[in-house]
Amino acid sequence: MIDLYKIMGIKRSAPRKDIHKAYRKKAKTAHPDGGGSTEAFNQLVVAYSVLSDEGRRARYDETGEIEPQQPDNLDGGAIEIIAEKLGLVIHAEQDLASLDVGALIERAIQDDIAARKASVAHQQRAGERLSKLRGARKRKGEGEGDLVARVLDWHELAIQGQIKKNEGTIRHLERALEILKDYSFADESAVAPSEEVVEALNDILVSLDELAAILNSSPSRAEAMPKEAEPTAFG
Repeated sequence: MIDLYKIMGIKRSAPRKDIHKAYRKKAKTAHPDGGGSTEAFNQLVVAYSVLSDEGRRARYDETGEIEPQQPDNLDGGAIEIIAEKLGLVIHAEQDLASLDVGALIERAIQDDIAARKASVAHQQRAGERLSKLRGARKRKGEGEGDLVARVLDWHELAIQGQIKKNEGTIRHLERALEILKDYSFADESAVAPSEEVVEALNDILVSLDELAAILNSSPSRAEAMPKEAEPTAFG
């Protein structure tokens, strides 16, 4: 079991204000910019988020659980995404014959993945700016509690939460693409008539060719018609 108190470097009886102080002190060295590592900093963030919340801290002290166990239902999330995309197609009131439904849904999911990845990159850059801001912050006077530090802590937790949420959604979107590879939405009933039409047109063309050949091999209309009688002296 992970010892969150050990990660924070505090006693189990430490009051909340000591948790804030310990986090700010540890964050300077645990962050990659301060010589630490991403893993160490993430552990510190988790420890702080649990121990600074009275309810979560009490549950951790009692059960040792950092969070209630919530399995990542990858297929369930993927199916929800597919259901949403299919719903848009179903209610679009467009002729399905004019749509490549499979390609349409796949493209929409790929666009979502790209947007989520862009959001993760944005949040990571925001985290880097926050870290620099934390390092540049200097308090002019002494007082009870550091409200600005708490605000920065809140932003840090929010950024980590957004990154985690987007990364989870990306996994579900990618799983949705894998599932859709096994399916086709082509309207097979619309294929047969088109083939019949093509066959009928070919028959018509053959008939026209045959008719043209017959006409070309027959005497011309002028030759086939009887000649008019030449006028006589009696008119």
